[in-house]
Amino acid sequence: MTQNLANWLTEQLPEDRLHVLRHQPIYLAEIKDIKRLVDWLMDFGFLEQKLANVGIAAIIDDYDLALPLVSPGQQRVFQLIQKSLLMSSHILEENNDQLAEQLMGRLLYFSEEGIKGFIEQVKQYQQRSWFCPLFPCFDSPDGVLIRTLEGHEDSVNAVAITPDGRAGVSASGDTTLKLWNLKTGRVVRSLQGHTCRVLALAISPSGKRAVSGSYDNTIKMWDLRTGEELRSLVGHGDWVTAVAITPDGKRALSGSKDTTIRLWDLVTGEEIRTFTGHGDLVAAVAITPDGKRALSASFDKTLKLWDLQTGEELRSLVGHEGSVWAVAITPDGKRALSGSFDQTLKLWDLQTGKELRSFVGHEDSVNAVAITPDGERALSGSFDKTLKLWDLQTGEELRSLVGHEGSVWAVAITPDGKRALSGSFDQTLKLWDLQTGKELRSFVGHEDSVNAVAITPDGERALSGSFDKTLKLWDLQTGEELRSFMGHCRWVWDVAITPDGTQALSGSFDKTLKLWDLGTEEELDCFHGHSHAISAVAITPDDRFALSGSYDETLKLWDLRTGQELRCLVGHSDWVRTVAITPDGKRALSGSEDTTLKLWDLESGQELYSLNGHTDPVRAVAISRDGRWALSGSEDNTLKLWDMITLKEIRSFSGHDDSVSAVAISCDGRWALSGSEDNTLKLWDLQTGLEVRSLVGHRRWVDALAITPDGKQALSGSFDDTLKLWDLLTGREVRSLVGHRRSVNAVAITPDAKRAVSGSFDDTLLLWNLNTGTVLAKFITSSAVRCCAIASDGRTVVAGDGGGQMYFLSIQG
Repeated sequence: MTQNLANWLTEQLPEDRLHVLRHQPIYLAEIKDIKRLVDWLMDFGFLEQKLANVGIAAIIDDYDLALPLVSPGQQRVFQLIQKSLLMSSHILEENNDQLAEQLMGRLLYFSEEGIKGFIEQVKQYQQRSWFCPLFPCFDSPDGVLIRTLEGHEDSVNAVAITPDGRAGVSASGDTTLKLWNLKTGRVVRSLQGHTCRVLALAISPSGKRAVSGSYDNTIKMWDLRTGEELRSLVGHGDWVTAVAITPDGKRALSGSKDTTIRLWDLVTGEEIRTFTGHGDLVAAVAITPDGKRALSASFDKTLKLWDLQTGEELRSLVGHEGSVWAVAITPDGKRALSGSFDQTLKLWDLQTGKELRSFVGHEDSVNAVAITPDGERALSGSFDKTLKLWDLQTGEELRSLVGHEGSVWAVAITPDGKRALSGSFDQTLKLWDLQTGKELRSFVGHEDSVNAVAITPDGERALSGSFDKTLKLWDLQTGEELRSFMGHCRWVWDVAITPDGTQALSGSFDKTLKLWDLGTEEELDCFHGHSHAISAVAITPDDRFALSGSYDETLKLWDLRTGQELRCLVGHSDWVRTVAITPDGKRALSGSEDTTLKLWDLESGQELYSLNGHTDPVRAVAISRDGRWALSGSEDNTLKLWDMITLKEIRSFSGHDDSVSAVAISCDGRWALSGSEDNTLKLWDLQTGLEVRSLVGHRRWVDALAITPDGKQALSGSFDDTLKLWDLLTGREVRSLVGHRRSVNAVAITPDAKRAVSGSFDDTLLLWNLNTGTVLAKFITSSAVRCCAIASDGRTVVAGDGGGQMYFLSIQG
């Protein structure tokens, strides 16, 4: 139906087509024509045209109308499609040509017949060149992430949610604050007035005003309804790093790098009093619900409780071993929670000043904390890029929220306690679903905290995962432990049970997932993945496997037919910068920040040999077509040629004035090409070691290059955001390819030399026509693209990004 409906819509007059796109689902819902409503909302052609002409918000609203009317099975399908659209809305708002890629990258997780049919329809509809995901590559719509809000041009340092839960406000290093509609994800208005980074903000109890603190040493009060700056409060002698508003909305409290806290009258703009006592920057302030006391957190590793009426310091809370970054007070005003550079959270009794409990789990500094309105749970944000949900009564970590690509600087919880908003160094905000179930029974058996639970579909059993490295299966009626599953070597973070209740999947801090048989306790399979940025990829000559190298110091071999990891190669002592595979596909060579190259047996995963010679990190490696030679480039400014039989260094090439960041060998094995941070490419004679010519044209360093199969041309990618096509016989630039918005880190050329793929820090892969220099297709990734490779079939593309995600794509059209 897709093509027929799309064609019919195209044939309508523009005003008629727009009317149908806007109102047809509403009309069908009103007259309860469920079959046609389902047909329209399952039609990719309709979705594509509505996105282009009306927008993503209207499509999401259409599914809201339909969900109460359709069957449970169809509800599930609609919910997955709607959530996928919601999670991709920040991409689709600006790039409506990415609808197919975004939907498939999320829906490929699922095997429901309705979803499978929809995916086939999406693929059949495409009549253009595009990158078709072969396996899921984006966050699943079944996760806790609701949507991502994009708009700031620098880090998001603070967030707050209005009392009605409908809007959020963010403060950023780009000097602005932004008011967001949390339902649509759109910016309502931008508040401009600060001259430096905005670090802190608070919203008044009425939700009508906000107060912000900045590097410009000022506090500003804003009218959120108009965006108008109402008042600027001047008095601090250094950055304003924290702000809070009293419950009556009449006063504000600020903390500063000048080590003081100041209380302000928001009606007159006058300073009421100054609080002194901290010995370093005041990072956070919070006010008790009765408005009588305030708590401050400082880089001097202490928290201080103050009397707002008298200015007196009531007590100092000592216990953290690092700077205290964040603080929140429980709704009853009796306890406080702090987050610190020492990677812990601490719960304090404000009456006695005693530490009640310490929360351990983050792997880096805790920058932000918030407490749910019922006072039972807390949410923390960290430099480790995660948020964690905690039980304040038990100290148990309930959930880890993963999705940000940078440090999490700010968190806020909606008034109903069901959702949370986070702000990150990655310049985005994310909205999360915090809902959990109630405890019906206590199950005792784990020897450490329980981090994850799942219930079988029949409701009779439950599976738990623990810090004690085990999973346990429980009888929910009796509370009896039925089985214990052992195999993980570190904490178990999460568990899930298959729909038939026979198998379970567990995720662990040991960076693996394990598939279990619930009836026999047998471990059926183990799945791994990179835990950090992927820096290099290569494909075997038979197109069956891909090899990736990562900042996590490992290499991983992947099956291109299934997308599964086959084995992990461990041996480097620092991150892996580059990989290459021998022509027979049996061995691989990797270069690392640890200054070595390592030769690997891909069948066994065994390290065969370590090649030493470079004095600085190895940035690039290439192997000749006959497998006889290998060429490496290093931050020691040299290239080295290695004999792959004797594994000895043959010669060293000097000439670059800075790090050698990319190398390639011509197919005939006569020439080598190198790219450098000195902004040049150099062509070398491999037999003599002499420099043949230098290719000059890039304005910044060259980070990637590839040579065409005939050896006549080369393509380079640079930090100047461009690609350049070169004539290697003359050294002249043939053309410059402009399309990326940030540095180009990866390039690959198809075997027929007609097209090329490039990857960039702008989070995109682009497909180019090398004859015309035009962009044929685009694919938006979740993070900066660090590497890419094209298989010998000229269609299969493998890429890796800065978040550790692998992409297996097929060039279509």
